[in-house]
Amino acid sequence: MNTRTQRFVIKPSSACPAHLKTSRGHPVAQVSLDIDEVARCAWNEILQTAPRSTSLFGLLEDLLEPGPNLVWRDRGPGRGTEMRRSFSGLFGRFFARAYLEQHHDFVWFTAIDGDSFHLSPSWRVIRKPRSQTEMPDWICARPGELAIGEAKGSHQKGNATRGGMPGPIKTADGQIQGIRVQKGVRRGSKTIWQSKRPKGWAVMSRWGLANPARDPFLYALDPETEGETPKPEEISELVQAVARTYVEQTALGLGLLMSVDGKLAVAPHRRVQVAGDQDKAIFAGTIITPFGSLDRDFERAKEIASLVPKPDLVLFVGFEEGLLNDYLKGLTLVPRSRRRIGDLSLVGRDGLVMAPVQQIIDVGYSTDQD
Repeated sequence: MNTRTQRFVIKPSSACPAHLKTSRGHPVAQVSLDIDEVARCAWNEILQTAPRSTSLFGLLEDLLEPGPNLVWRDRGPGRGTEMRRSFSGLFGRFFARAYLEQHHDFVWFTAIDGDSFHLSPSWRVIRKPRSQTEMPDWICARPGELAIGEAKGSHQKGNATRGGMPGPIKTADGQIQGIRVQKGVRRGSKTIWQSKRPKGWAVMSRWGLANPARDPFLYALDPETEGETPKPEEISELVQAVARTYVEQTALGLGLLMSVDGKLAVAPHRRVQVAGDQDKAIFAGTIITPFGSLDRDFERAKEIASLVPKPDLVLFVGFEEGLLNDYLKGLTLVPRSRRRIGDLSLVGRDGLVMAPVQQIIDVGYSTDQD
């Protein structure tokens, strides 16, 4: 496991997870992130928001300075302000998601798409009337808890932790305040939308640089949110709506689902196991290379891996087949066990696996569309 550390600020301090507190109950000075998990989170983001992309983000480690701290080589990825701004926003999203997964135990992240985004017929995320802010990044969930999440990245030296709240965090706070999570309740022939109060998380990563030397930091804000406190059964209902939308977004990105007569059905897909997996789980997914997805047999994929400078960039990415089956049958979705398989393969609590193609065992090709 390769972890990197950065300076840590969380407001209010009472929102700090217990494992990130000192013996005196104060937030620790530094927080660590597992870079393999960051890469897995990057895959989640790309599959949900830009399906069929490449394994560029397997290069995260190559962009960082050697050592224990989260410091980019030289002046960081990109040349010129626009490119650095683009990279900082993208990587900020990856690191924020990894922080919320690793340190707050969130499992499912659904990308908010549009000013009125429906998670199910009964739940939606909608822009607050007259709000001029952009929509936040996610509604994220774990059993028993929900949150609106907004990620920010910064490459600028001016966003110091002293002297008040950084500008990107103020912007993120406004975005979280600018939406409503609503439940639709039928009253006669009308649907009445009732605002419910979720938690909020704004997370900013400021770049650390090798030249000029600059320390990285992560700033997390737990802002006040509005609405009626949801009942426990409403939380459970909304958690499942988030989980199901997450699985759908990711499965579409992996090519595991397709539209048939206006309805989603299982697409033909590869079925594999990962060498050394004691659970002997079956995964459904696809092969992704630095050049895009690869519709080839595994022997051909392994041959391609042997020809590229970094063979581990030819990856199998997929879901546990049992999770996909639960989704299709409308069963309750539950977190999986996070586990490493060997040194290079990783399964998250959301059931998504990322494994080098050399560790893949082909168990057949499914054409079942039922």
